[in-house]
Amino acid sequence: MNTFVRRTAAALTDAADAVSLVAGAATGAWAGYTYVPAGLDTALHLPFTGAAALAGAFAVNAAADLFLAPARRFAQNLSAYAYGQEHGVVPGDLDEALGQVAVATEDDAARRAAQAAYRIDLSKGLLSNAERWRGYTTGDATFYLAPGAVLHHHREEDQYGVLEHHYTLLTAEDPTPVPITNIGQVHHELAPRARETAEAAAEVAPSTA
Repeated sequence: MNTFVRRTAAALTDAADAVSLVAGAATGAWAGYTYVPAGLDTALHLPFTGAAALAGAFAVNAAADLFLAPARRFAQNLSAYAYGQEHGVVPGDLDEALGQVAVATEDDAARRAAQAAYRIDLSKGLLSNAERWRGYTTGDATFYLAPGAVLHHHREEDQYGVLEHHYTLLTAEDPTPVPITNIGQVHHELAPRARETAEAAAEVAPSTA
């Protein structure tokens, strides 16, 4: 039962995050299409609407994140609680056993990602925090950085059979994984996106003049 509640809580927070992005983009697109400046060239109407959709998605998702952050922490704490409750209980059937192993696997993946993070972050203040990582039964893990941006961790064997840790940055704007070898690269990759988002929001903001 705890496993079901934990997974449901995590799924709901992920769904709410996706819904906020879609709702924000739809609202921004509607506002951009409806309130196109009278003097704007017709050829720029579509780019203007697209910028408005992007700004709307960012604004609504950022606002929703303020409410989703406690929910994410609750889901993570529930995961830890479920693991503590289920780990010492002998499963009654294979399904319960599978649930226990799934919880342990996810927790293991999150902790391994955090433990190996010293390879790219020696500050020991951000990526080494296991509570910020979300593990999966595949052995991979993700670190939520900001709306539309996550750090992904996975392990694979090299040609000699030695496990290597790989960290990649994934963003909503560009689905191409960016290999990360140090925390400075994350800042380098996210800073331009933050500026572009701010500029797009400023362009579609109603003029106060």
